[in-house]
Amino acid sequence: MIKLIAMDMDGTLLNKHRGISWGNLRALRYARSKGVTLAIASGRAFFDIESKMTEFDMETHLIGANGATIHSSDGKLLGADFLNRDEALEIVKELAEQHYYFGVYSEHHIYVPEEGTTWLREELKRLGIHEDRSVGFQEATRADFYRFVEDWDIFKNRSTEFSKIIIFSYDDEKLKKARDVYEAKHKYSIVSSGTGNFEIMPPNVSKGNALDHLAHYLNIPIDQVMAIGDNYNDLSMFEVAGVSVAMGNAHDDIKAVCDRVTKNYDEDGVAHAIYEEIGYPDGERA
Repeated sequence: MIKLIAMDMDGTLLNKHRGISWGNLRALRYARSKGVTLAIASGRAFFDIESKMTEFDMETHLIGANGATIHSSDGKLLGADFLNRDEALEIVKELAEQHYYFGVYSEHHIYVPEEGTTWLREELKRLGIHEDRSVGFQEATRADFYRFVEDWDIFKNRSTEFSKIIIFSYDDEKLKKARDVYEAKHKYSIVSSGTGNFEIMPPNVSKGNALDHLAHYLNIPIDQVMAIGDNYNDLSMFEVAGVSVAMGNAHDDIKAVCDRVTKNYDEDGVAHAIYEEIGYPDGERA
């Protein structure tokens, strides 16, 4: 019997409007009524996930920044890991010099280069691309969590901790070049959470390790955990969870490693996965 369900957000729980459908919300509440504990496991920052869950009045444990932070449903910090600050500042300076757009995650904000959106527009023009490939460009225009930085040296004498750096580019070759550089250092955990990005995190940080930690904290055997996701940063969850479910919109190689495949994120795939595992409400069947 599944006791804990961990879900990715973007491309999984959230629909194309970045909301939670009534079908998914109803299924989550049904699972809770059956004694199942819920957790969100996202590449987003803790405060971003918390804001979204509060919006839908949903009580969940929160795994943020791909596992760099773990919070209980009442907001208690259960675990956190951070990049070496000097190394992180060296990385962002290198990226800024080469006009990469990136976001640096801290406890309360996501710091982005002041000229970053200009660099993305220049890439679009140079490559002749006329549409956003969902690398996060639109997200970066939000003013609530983001802070624009011109001189990264301002952090030298601050105590700000960084949990991850996410790098965006519309240029696949340019993105691969940067990823190869930091992977070659063999000192970071690096994953992709979508088209046109990769993320640099402290070593051994992953959604899977965080989910294992959370399950132990809740005294739930890992074989009684179900993980639902759609992208490469979810693979570590699939490896540890007792039941792994890929979204219908996931790539085929992600589907291949999962126990089951559900419907896509705009067809209430999370709800269908939940009902298939714990049963449908009385008198109902999808």
